[in-house]
Amino acid sequence: MMRPKILLLILSFSLFYLLDHLSGAIAQLGRGKGSEGIFYYLLNFFVHTSYLIFLINAVLTYLLFYYLYPRTGTITTILIYLFFAVPAMIGLRFVMEEGLFFWITGKHNYNMKFVTPKFYLRDNIYFVTYYSMISIAFFGVQYERFSKMRKKELELQARNAELSFLKSQINPHFLFNNLNSIYTLIYHKSDNALPAVSKLSELLRYMLYQQDHLVLLTKEIGYLHNFIDLQLMRYDFCPQLNMSIQEGMDDGLTIIPLTLIPFVENAFKHGDLRDPDHPVCINIKVVDKWIHFHIRNKKNSMHRDETGGIGLENVRKRLELLKAGQFVLKVKENKDFFDVQLKMTANE
Repeated sequence: MMRPKILLLILSFSLFYLLDHLSGAIAQLGRGKGSEGIFYYLLNFFVHTSYLIFLINAVLTYLLFYYLYPRTGTITTILIYLFFAVPAMIGLRFVMEEGLFFWITGKHNYNMKFVTPKFYLRDNIYFVTYYSMISIAFFGVQYERFSKMRKKELELQARNAELSFLKSQINPHFLFNNLNSIYTLIYHKSDNALPAVSKLSELLRYMLYQQDHLVLLTKEIGYLHNFIDLQLMRYDFCPQLNMSIQEGMDDGLTIIPLTLIPFVENAFKHGDLRDPDHPVCINIKVVDKWIHFHIRNKKNSMHRDETGGIGLENVRKRLELLKAGQFVLKVKENKDFFDVQLKMTANE
């Protein structure tokens, strides 16, 4: 929420008021008054009733725009200012200068013998609107900065909400698939049932409690190893898998969490893991701070999952939100093979 900055407005107005009357002070110097004459000339303006009145005018104008403009808009605020605020401020000046201060000092600001109501009104419309401009400009700059910050904040909230939604889709999808696998292991009383439950617990802990938008690449690869270990426990045969992960990676490189897992899960879910001539191939390496991920699998013609999953669109959206312009995703598919190549920058 934007907060009023009255003190800063007062300082800004005072500086403007000082500069506005500086020409008169310079004229004093031209008359040979010297620096002392300039000092008293400027001091006179700040102790004069007009400075106080115009300062009050500036503050009231600022508060008018501060409270009305966000609620009523430009046109309504300006109309209220012109037809209500300006006359009220002119009346306030008359009451203070020609009433209250005259009663205290015995001096009028205007020569009331020669000033007509028409002249007084016209003269003060000029001064009131002139000195109001500093507060209107001050409010305009403040509101513009606030609007930009608010827009960025809303965009960030929207992005975080979408990221949370996209990430939340992964958890039930992942859990559903693996619970089915573990159920099968338990049903057949496999020795892998308990280790599978333990692996699933580790994976879910990582997924549920990983709140950062970026994680260490080594940590993500460790998660990927756990996932693959869990998948391998499902089979009563030796799955054909060729996995190549570059050794000695920089421990400081980071990646978006859960980026690679949908592709690997898709390969295990829809791929043919029995063909030794066409194993599931997974390759991960880093070249010049770019992560290169490649996975290729032969499709399993005997297994078609009609329910699908979160799919590539989810991954692509997360990359666009967090890595816009810093990734290349290529997907090639035909009736026999599925091939994914992902190249993305690695942060440090």
